[in-house]
Amino acid sequence: MTKHILNPQRVESLGPAERIIETLLTFNDHIVHNRPGIVTRDRGSLIGVRWHPATRREDVVYRLDKGGPRKRKTVQTRVGKLEGDGRVTVHGQTVAEYRAPGLFPEAATWLYSQIVEVWKLDNEFAARWASWSFVQEHRDLKVALAALMLVQSRCGDPVVEDGELLFHDDDFRAVGEAMCLLRRRDSRDLNPKLLLRVGDLLALPGVARLNRALGFGRSARKPPMGRYHKAVTRWLRHREQNPRLLQGLMRAGFKTTVMKLARRVGYKPLTPRFFELLRWKQKQSDDGRRSISIGAAVVAAESWIGLSEAQICERIVQTRPNYKRLVGLLPAEIGLTRAIVAAAVEAGCLSDSDLIILTPTLEDLDLLDVPCVSERWIAATEKAEDQRAAHIAERVRGKKVAEKLQDAADNALKKAVAEDVRGLRVYVAVDISASMGHAIEKAKGYLTKFLQGFPLDKLTVAVFNTSAREVTIRHPSAKGVEHAFKGFRAGGGTNHGAAIRDVFVRHPKGPDEDALFIFVGDQQQYGTFTEAVKSSGLDPVAFGFLYVAPAGFASNRAVEDTARNLAIPCFRIEEDMFSDAYAVSRTLRRLIASTPVGARANQAAAKPRDSLVETILKTPLLLKPVWAA
Repeated sequence: MTKHILNPQRVESLGPAERIIETLLTFNDHIVHNRPGIVTRDRGSLIGVRWHPATRREDVVYRLDKGGPRKRKTVQTRVGKLEGDGRVTVHGQTVAEYRAPGLFPEAATWLYSQIVEVWKLDNEFAARWASWSFVQEHRDLKVALAALMLVQSRCGDPVVEDGELLFHDDDFRAVGEAMCLLRRRDSRDLNPKLLLRVGDLLALPGVARLNRALGFGRSARKPPMGRYHKAVTRWLRHREQNPRLLQGLMRAGFKTTVMKLARRVGYKPLTPRFFELLRWKQKQSDDGRRSISIGAAVVAAESWIGLSEAQICERIVQTRPNYKRLVGLLPAEIGLTRAIVAAAVEAGCLSDSDLIILTPTLEDLDLLDVPCVSERWIAATEKAEDQRAAHIAERVRGKKVAEKLQDAADNALKKAVAEDVRGLRVYVAVDISASMGHAIEKAKGYLTKFLQGFPLDKLTVAVFNTSAREVTIRHPSAKGVEHAFKGFRAGGGTNHGAAIRDVFVRHPKGPDEDALFIFVGDQQQYGTFTEAVKSSGLDPVAFGFLYVAPAGFASNRAVEDTARNLAIPCFRIEEDMFSDAYAVSRTLRRLIASTPVGARANQAAAKPRDSLVETILKTPLLLKPVWAA
């Protein structure tokens, strides 16, 4: 969970640009959890609660945490007794709520409410934001934006004066339809699961209340759905009329999801062929309204039960199923054997992401010593796009394998931010004062997960207490960052200005560069360091702040108050980001992209850096595909 990055006094005056930045940079929780969990109260979070993975044995609930030296093992901690209504109690007192896999209503409603605030301030900006998000990797944000676009009130209504049609209003609902209907080869479109999730989100009571309050629906009983049913019906119709698309969804493991979509919108196919392709046996409804394929037999689903290991390997080579389908077809008594996994790799059934995720399995089966598998695995690590490889590295035994995975994560981070850091010099100040206490080790761990993403020639790093010294990073990798901070211990007072006066000023920015200051610590300095920033001449355009909670929390706000005095944004980087394989590179990119562009940089740079807001404003509105226009 996260806290607000902006002072309460500014919240009411936030424009759409600030709202989008706050949403993108501070909220790293997922709106969907695909495993059971518990929800506990958390007054320090934005949404008031916190989700933890959990399991149950009979009527006892256990929280699942990672433990051990390298957090390889799952530790079960008893929480309490599970009651019939889902409450978890200890001695009759409610301590948590047990949740089945699915939408996390509190997180989903909060994210949607922030998007609604942007729409209320600027309808067109929200539509361009949705169009921009369609090609991004943040699925939760994409789903929430698509949901809003489908139900918001700008839907092309005629504008009439004295009975005469003057023009038609903008149709921003068409943007939501386009998000549902467009296909992309890079898999960043809305797949059937995400399309179903859009409907689940709109059906949430909290989201429905927001939509009714804005006049997006008239029914007090049914949630406003806008053009959702229309978009899904068109999506299904297009796949019915193009059977290869429907068969491709079947092979990808989306059969059940497509059936749920059809039920959700009451889809009536043109011919019985739709049910035949899905192997969906039809029964008559109680009111007798159905008229297609009632009682018709369907072809049995493919099964590998009864096949030997050798026969399964032959099927894999012949049919080349993707990994998800392969696992679904495997008989439980055989499972993922060495031969089956090798056949899957050789046949190309595993994507680059699959290979990275399966690294511990490949290691256990000694397949990383097989040349053809090893070559394919190395190629996959070189194409890594997120920090998942670093998380997998914690679960492997071999040192060389772990180092290769960490290198993959480092390279992915560098590639992700390479374009965004153009025209930007980054200054990082790490608090090592006594107030940090045990938090200094935590801060070092976080630094190894993101600092290597910046080019070393554009990066200045300092540690400070009452004085400061420069930190030299000799290699742009997690190892290089870890080595650079080796030996520092917490002690002394806190003076953020020391880092600026003693270190930052020795590395002036170029004439075509903007300066971004990132502070890591607890901001427990009395007063501000505004004068130190002003006298440095570095003129930062924004602060980034990674708050690392110390033992004995105090209420000083030196970093955020200094940013307010300088009239620049302060983007807060939350600790929760580092537990999400996808959030590190995404949040870092958004932080950099959201940094305002200074006037001097805009004028001097041959190719000026665009801020995130400018990029969104330049994004054309999505158009529906030709077949749906």
